[in-house]
Amino acid sequence: MLEERGYPAIGIVVGQCPSAGHDAVMLDYRQCSPQGEPQVVHVDVETGDEPEITPLAATFQLFLAGLAHEERFAPAKPE
Repeated sequence: MLEERGYPAIGIVVGQCPSAGHDAVMLDYRQCSPQGEPQVVHVDVETGDEPEITPLAATFQLFLAGLAHEERFAPAKPE
């Protein structure tokens, strides 16, 4: 999948975004020790020659703790 979609070889894809395979959420192992935890990043391969890597959370546990139901961001319904 890394080669097919053009994602960098930095770790494991944990989820693709709904953009036809041009960006994904990945576990980034570049800066952790063998016993360390990878950070969670967003990788966009449509930004140019090099993928754009944006940190989302320092650990997967923090990433999960930061998730919220989509209803929280929905516009208020008129009464």
